[in-house]
Order: sequence, then structure tokens, then C-alpha cells
Amino acid sequence: MVTQDQDSRVETVFEGTEEYQIQKTSPGLRPWKGQRVLHRPLHLRNMHGILSILGWGFLFPVGVIIARYFKKFPLKCKEWYPLHILCQSSAYILGMVGWGIGIWLGNSSKHYTLRTHRILGIIIFTFGTIQMFPLCMQTKREDLYCRCWEIYHHLMGYALIALIVVNIFEGISHQSHEEKWRWVYVGILGILALISAALEIFRWIKSRDK
Repeated sequence: MVTQDQDSRVETVFEGTEEYQIQKTSPGLRPWKGQRVLHRPLHLRNMHGILSILGWGFLFPVGVIIARYFKKFPLKCKEWYPLHILCQSSAYILGMVGWGIGIWLGNSSKHYTLRTHRILGIIIFTFGTIQMFPLCMQTKREDLYCRCWEIYHHLMGYALIALIVVNIFEGISHQSHEEKWRWVYVGILGILALISAALEIFRWIKSRDK
């Protein structure tokens, strides 16, 4: 318990949707135990952001790039499918853990609701789960059902990338160090965009040579 005799006080500071409690005590006094508890949500928010960006924001688009450019044309790689599955599975696992942390934070704090970010996250997780169904499908590739599923799978993959980008920027706008998070993710998007543009140009050149 902190008393006036200890010349200490607790301040509550609101920054956006975050709530921090800062303790000021005289030198030599033992810090308040509750201070450690207050830091946990901030660590969890950082973990939520890192896992979401690494999983949904990086590995998921990499898996799409592999499927688009290394399947048959313009570059044929025999190992494209295992690499595609590895990227998508890793993205889903990391994204699922990050999504779970985000849901827990939203349920445990009245100051961490972020309704738009939460709704988009649920949509991404739901359709991301559906995207993982091909891992369990045993349908022959010539089946009409399988062909229809492939069309849906491709279109939904691109739609999910758009939703993921929007939602990550939505989440970043509520972070305490918004500018740093934003530049990191812009850098990741820039690298992915340059790789995609280079491969798309190469694809266009090869198609003209045919």
C-alpha cells in the first residue's frame, strides 16, 4: 500500500485507448508490486502486433507470391507447393496466436476494445481458417468442385491480403509508438511490393516472348 508518508503517488495517464499507471516514489523505496502487472498488457500488445505482422502481414503474402510466380509461369519450381503450404501454415499459426492475444486483451480491458480492428481481425481469422481447408482436401485436381474451389481460394487470398493491410494499419494507429510501428510495416510492404513488381514484369516479358 502506498501512503502519503512515503511521499509517493500514483498517476493515471490516458494516451489514446491506453491506460498507464505511473508510480513516483522517493529514492530507495521499493516499487509498488502492481507496477509489474500494469506492464503486462503493454507487453501483450507488442506481442500481438509482432505476431500479427510477421504471420498475416509477411508470411501470408509471401505464400501468395510463391503460388503465383513459382508454380508454372514465369518461374517453375518443383518445391513450390511445399513452400506455399509452409508459409501459409506458419502464417496461420502465428496469426492465430496473435489474434487470440488480441481477443483476450479486448475482453480483459474496457480501454482496449478497438471495435473496427476487432471485427476485421475476426473476419480475417475466419476466412483464413477456410483458406487452410486444402490441406485436408483429398479431391482430385480434375474435379469441377476442386476447380471452383481453386478460383475461390485465389480470389479470397488476394482479398485477405487487402483486409490484412488495412487491419494492421488500423491496429498500429492505436499503438503507443505508432510512428515506429508504421515505418517498420511500410518497409515490409515496400519489400514485398518490389519483389511482386519485379516478378510481374518478368512474367509480362516472358508472356510476350511466347
